[in-house]
Amino acid sequence: MAKCYAAHIDPPELNFSGSEDISAKLAEYNRQQSEYLETMKADAQANCDSDLAGEVIRFPRGDGYAQYMVWQTKPLALIWIATGDAWQVEDALIRGLRVADVREMVERERNLASLFGTRQPVA
Repeated sequence: MAKCYAAHIDPPELNFSGSEDISAKLAEYNRQQSEYLETMKADAQANCDSDLAGEVIRFPRGDGYAQYMVWQTKPLALIWIATGDAWQVEDALIRGLRVADVREMVERERNLASLFGTRQPVA
């Protein structure tokens, strides 16, 4: 039975107040999100020696995804990633997850990434 916890560090916040360029604010928010996830990943890997530590799993919700990071595998513990729209899944879904399910989800994401990869610009 998996458990889910809130992150131990506060996620970045997107703030549209002020007169600065919106695209610059979005770029800064994306940079902060990347730093936030890298910090959480490093903490998870320091906490657990599993190859799954720090991996992100996603569940489609609304117009985005509910995202969780693997904190440890024995017992399975996830950290809710409260960025973007901060979607969440049902508690029963989290409780029913097994390490094998998470491993399959991570492998599926890796395979999709390798299949589609990074597009090269057409010259």
